Amino acid sequence: MQLGTQLHDHGLGMHPSRILAVAGAIVLFYVFGAGAMFFELPTSGFLSRAFLGARAWNERRQTPEPLGVEHTPPASLGPIDNPDKTFDGFTLYTCASLTIASTQAFLVDMAGKVVHRWQLPYAQVRPKPPSVATDFDESQVTFFATHLYANGDLLVVFHGMQEWINGFGLAKLDKDSNLIWMYPGNVHHDVDVAEDGTIYALAHKVVNEMPPGLQRLYSPCLFDYLVVLDPEGREIRKPISLLESIRDSVYAANLEALGPSNKPAVPGGVNFQSLVESFRARDPLHANSVKVLNRRTAKAFPHLKEGQVLVTLRNLDLVLALDPVTESVVWSARGMWLGPHDAQFLDNGHLLIFDNLGSARSSRVLEHDPNTQSIPWSYPGNDNPPFLTIDRGMSQRLPNGNTLIVNSQGGEILEVTAQREPVWTCSTGRYICSARRYAPQQLSFLKGDIHARP
Repeated sequence: MQLGTQLHDHGLGMHPSRILAVAGAIVLFYVFGAGAMFFELPTSGFLSRAFLGARAWNERRQTPEPLGVEHTPPASLGPIDNPDKTFDGFTLYTCASLTIASTQAFLVDMAGKVVHRWQLPYAQVRPKPPSVATDFDESQVTFFATHLYANGDLLVVFHGMQEWINGFGLAKLDKDSNLIWMYPGNVHHDVDVAEDGTIYALAHKVVNEMPPGLQRLYSPCLFDYLVVLDPEGREIRKPISLLESIRDSVYAANLEALGPSNKPAVPGGVNFQSLVESFRARDPLHANSVKVLNRRTAKAFPHLKEGQVLVTLRNLDLVLALDPVTESVVWSARGMWLGPHDAQFLDNGHLLIFDNLGSARSSRVLEHDPNTQSIPWSYPGNDNPPFLTIDRGMSQRLPNGNTLIVNSQGGEILEVTAQREPVWTCSTGRYICSARRYAPQQLSFLKGDIHARP
């Protein structure tokens, strides 16, 4: 079902006069909303979500072109590079744009030079498109999240760039880009690997009939699942429904934000809340990251256990911990973030969260203490230049205490110190889907005269 059809079904497209009225209202909504978000007025929270949903919907309507090897986007070292303060390593990134998809991943040194590349067209991985795909076009599918093994094997999430179905599978490639295996589920956004080799990924599927306790949700809509695979890409257990796990937990009240609202229309007859709901109606959670709690870090989280996973839900502004064995939500939190991405465990018992829209000044990275609900560290500070990526965005705490920050829409990767000092920047020239820094000793497959800092 297309969004236009959905709006028509809810009474927003029945007559041309109504269309003109709504169009005019949306213009006013945009102006009012921009001001509310800038000045952080009380309405800015749901307005931010509306802009977030609108842009994500618009991006998925673009028609991308394939990005060949001859069009490899050069990674260029930015104006900042302080070798005395950086954590030197190799940065793995994937990129795309609103009009260009890329089934490539690039590993670059500290000078931005490509030292290794993986490339595999989607058609060679999965000749037949997923059953949920409509008007399928291979050029719409891009490398998104990745996980790099020491021997050069690479896990790749194939992600769609248009419409509301964007999960196209998970594959494992060897260092020479040969396909090892393909998991055909609709994996999207993220993948992580536990110390024992167990693979955790996010997948979704279209559900037409809502299960008990979730009848408020629009249908059809996407249900997000946690997928647990063995190292050969085989399911260890049945995929776990995140919506149903939340429903059956003591955190079920978080779901009250979903589904039709009983709030009245504002003066002028346009229910702004309904517009917000329409953007997330078909994708109620929009899970975008999964991180498994390892043995060492679990010591800093006494309320959690090794093997439990942290999941970020953009459309609920929620971060939760799920136990894959019991299929239960064991912890969750909402905070000062809006449209969050990439929540992850830190060794000090805190969480690192990429906050897309929680501040009127810019996007930001927050270090969140779940015990006190405080924010002991954030970037940018008052003295740092702001940056904005309405969607995506990532961050990584490096071994020396620095933080790697991915400004997806700005096409920039930034490394900052604990004192918020930028010490390294790199530009890709494209929208960055994912990026992660690896220490040289983590990548045994790199041989010969290859150094992190030439």
